[in-house]
Amino acid sequence: MKWTLNTYQVAQEWDLDHLIEMCRKTGYPYIEVLMDFQQPHGLEWDTPAERFAEVKKKLDDAGLKFGSFTSCQTFHSPDPAERAESVKRVKRVIDMAHQFGCDHVRVLGDLLPDDESERPPVVKNIADCLRELGEHAGEGTWVSIEMHSDFTDPHYSLQVVRQANLPNVGLVFNGVFPVGKDWKYTLPAGAESIEPFYDLVRPHLTSIHHHSMERPAELPYWQEWFRLLRRDGYDRYVANECAYAGPDPEKVLRLYTALFHSMIAD
Repeated sequence: MKWTLNTYQVAQEWDLDHLIEMCRKTGYPYIEVLMDFQQPHGLEWDTPAERFAEVKKKLDDAGLKFGSFTSCQTFHSPDPAERAESVKRVKRVIDMAHQFGCDHVRVLGDLLPDDESERPPVVKNIADCLRELGEHAGEGTWVSIEMHSDFTDPHYSLQVVRQANLPNVGLVFNGVFPVGKDWKYTLPAGAESIEPFYDLVRPHLTSIHHHSMERPAELPYWQEWFRLLRRDGYDRYVANECAYAGPDPEKVLRLYTALFHSMIAD
């Protein structure tokens, strides 16, 4: 598995040099760059191509790689022009990923109408956009929708990837287990195992985000989750997206690295 630092929150204010330094110090071989938040790392959908060589050299010199270019573009708008603009921007991100040798691009869905009868066309629009992006990315590059906001519910995120129907369009699990939820798909409250949910999404998983897997209520599910991943030979990305904002991020990131390695140990 590819241990990755997502730049959301904990690295929100870090420039590229500091980000690289902290990843080297704390044991993260891969960086997941969050875009559309104007973070100081300076990589956005419209970053001039002239900057790519400088950035790539810094990563190469540090022995690091990009584990995902993580776009926050969405495709739920009823306006075809807005969806087309989002598709255009993500195509540019995909082209950037190709330049950097990064095989993963994440996007969002992201919202559904309150009226359930109005949801199917929105899901279809999102799936159509994902299909277009997957075709643009081509074999060897994943384009994945994160199970985020209304698509945290597996019922809807799975509809998108199934309708997109491309082998390189997948899911990013956002670390929220569907247990005792008021969703279309949920396991019962207090479920002893999350394996039925795992079996449902595993064929489509390209990346996993965790936020706080150390919490006592979540830890048993995470232990089972990693046990299942090891059983199945999962070798893709696992990203730390913790929200730590205290005085010692280096120590906290190291502790998460230690926890991750304990999870994947035989």
